[in-house]
Amino acid sequence: MFSPTHILISRTKQTPVQLVASPQGYQLYTEAEWARAQSPAFELRSKLGFFCRGIPVVGFRLEPLQVTTTDAAASQTVATSQ
Repeated sequence: MFSPTHILISRTKQTPVQLVASPQGYQLYTEAEWARAQSPAFELRSKLGFFCRGIPVVGFRLEPLQVTTTDAAASQTVATSQ
């Protein structure tokens, strides 16, 4: 199940992504990539930055998703009701 952890932000777009650890750093899966079980286009490498299909790219940043207390309470209610 796709559960985004961060937002990938470029100059024109904000995309929810899920970070998955890999030997070279982190892979950034979008919902479409996750649903199709295909390899992600973006990866984040420690000290090297963002890469798209192996090519370094600039102008991107990553921000954690904000979890509100309402969302946390709703997920706890769902978990306890099952």
